[in-house]
Amino acid sequence: MPTNPPSYRLCGFKITPTTVDDLFSLIGRAVRNDRKVVIASQNVHGLYVYARDETFRRLHEDPDTCVHIDGMPLVWLGRAFGLDLKAEHRTGWIDWFLPLLERADREGWRIFYLGAPPDVLETGLATLRRRFPGLQIEGRDGYFDTTRDGPENRAVVERINACRPHMLIVGMGMGRQEHWIAENKADLAVNCIGTCGACLEYFAGAAYTPPRWLGRFGLEWTARLLANPKRFWRRYLVEPWYVAWWLSRGVAARRPAVERIEA
Repeated sequence: MPTNPPSYRLCGFKITPTTVDDLFSLIGRAVRNDRKVVIASQNVHGLYVYARDETFRRLHEDPDTCVHIDGMPLVWLGRAFGLDLKAEHRTGWIDWFLPLLERADREGWRIFYLGAPPDVLETGLATLRRRFPGLQIEGRDGYFDTTRDGPENRAVVERINACRPHMLIVGMGMGRQEHWIAENKADLAVNCIGTCGACLEYFAGAAYTPPRWLGRFGLEWTARLLANPKRFWRRYLVEPWYVAWWLSRGVAARRPAVERIEA
């Protein structure tokens, strides 16, 4: 039985259409079979990074990486080229983070969260432990020297492995977190590694959480932009134009625009 759900190449990039239940099944199989998988996220900002960053692309293209969809524009793009994608194939971390921890609490999955500023991490973990008293969760902030063979990085890897987590959630921002995973994956004694950006900020109350219904209409970005224009103006007002140009090149160069990636 394959470890990952089927993946597709859409206009030149990889996606793995999954529902939240599919992701839980993937994690469960990795834990039961003692396999190592990566659950990476893809959205419009991710496509901007993917187009420009070879290490990011290499992690996504790895056969052991499931690239779940974290944005309705990718669902719409897939539909336009014939993929049977539904709203439930948009699995944003804000929406499935708490259900994941609830499942981890029930199944006994140990979790390690790597990322966020120290105060946000402390507040976030305390909030999650109150909500899930039986949850086995530890963490470490993301402010350290990530040089692979440097003493700080080695200490972080050793601490993670000492906790023996079933799942490592890395929230250090798109690009940086993928580089760290690509460089350290082989040394991590975990079953599943997930990339989550700044997810913990929302549950620690350090960032504005948009109304969840906006995500179903592809409008969550507007609330984030209005709440923090200084942080998000480039991501939402500049990067999409580059992505549209890059995608058009991919569509023109590939026939067909959608291909199943054989395991």
